[in-house]
Amino acid sequence: MNQILLFIGLVIILCLTIKPVGKKLPFPTLLIFIALGMLLGVNGPTHIDFSDYALTETVCSTALLFIMFYGGFNTNIDRAKPVAAPAVLLSTLGVVITAGITGVFAHFALGIDWIGSLLLGSVVASTDAASVFSVLREHSLSLRGGTDSLLEVESGSNDPVAYMLTAVLATLAAGGDINIPALLAKQIILGVGLGLAIGWAAGRLIERAHATAKDAQTIFLFAVAIVAYALPSHLGGNGFLAVYLAGIVLGASDITGKVEMAHFFDTLTEMAEMTIFFLLGLLVTPARLPQMLLPGLALMAFMLYVSRPIAVGVLLAPFKTNPRQVALVSWAGLRGAASVVFSLFAVVAGVPGGHDLFDLVFVIAVSSIVVQGSLLPAVAKKLDMIDATGDVRRT
Repeated sequence: MNQILLFIGLVIILCLTIKPVGKKLPFPTLLIFIALGMLLGVNGPTHIDFSDYALTETVCSTALLFIMFYGGFNTNIDRAKPVAAPAVLLSTLGVVITAGITGVFAHFALGIDWIGSLLLGSVVASTDAASVFSVLREHSLSLRGGTDSLLEVESGSNDPVAYMLTAVLATLAAGGDINIPALLAKQIILGVGLGLAIGWAAGRLIERAHATAKDAQTIFLFAVAIVAYALPSHLGGNGFLAVYLAGIVLGASDITGKVEMAHFFDTLTEMAEMTIFFLLGLLVTPARLPQMLLPGLALMAFMLYVSRPIAVGVLLAPFKTNPRQVALVSWAGLRGAASVVFSLFAVVAGVPGGHDLFDLVFVIAVSSIVVQGSLLPAVAKKLDMIDATGDVRRT
């Protein structure tokens, strides 16, 4: 235990020490944590043989629930309202369309069976909130026409749909027998119902915590986030959807002490992001990645230039969206930690070839962050979509 605690403490100190250096680099700083994990992993100088997929999936899912809760809690409702309709379409139908088109390509280009290819498409179909938030805020990238709010709402809310698709297809790929309509209905009904109910009830109870002690509000909110995810998940609902909706309801509520809560969750979510990216880097075996490099790059490029633009173009067409905005939203569909965490579900569920799926998704996510994340500011400038007078922190 002492060795584990020493390792955790040193890694956190190292991550925080190198983060300021990372902000001067052209790529998102989250990649540094992946690189650090790989450096300390089985093929690195320290040769730490960490291969516990189940533990990693549990820890990363826990970290992801706080990121999603704070994504909802910290959403500026006034800024989000004008883009709510297109954002919800992108986070629901957009995920389904992207998953389907990508799955078809994977089937014919890589020779993967239909269930496996659609599972792959589902795993990588969502835009990663941590990566998008990181790029927008590191570069103070405020975008015209509410595009920054559109991207934040979409990336913050599309993981539940990708998770549902992944759960269904992973069960089928593992040979399980499920009632798909009943499963999806249960996921959505319990996720939406309990998420809204927990958020509403917590909003009315939180003032009692404030009356007891000022700091108790933040602790109360921390506990609410855990319950909002765990209760629906335990009952067969979509915990990610529930915790995100609970965050939105609480963020829109008229409660005192929001500034202190925001400071706490800023720190907590930063820690959660570091944990996810570091653990995924530590878990991956770099020696296995070269065989996945070309397929991963091909899939990343296909999603960047084909499946994502088709989904965005079709769904934003009814809103008569500026073509430059469509192009930027298409480019900003970064794949990241959420996709890799979802691939862990497939490994833990016993899907044949699950470890290869994890390696392939890892390559897709890292290459997406490197290419799309690094070039996003330049693409936004080229498309004349940067709002010089705006402040992205207000989203």
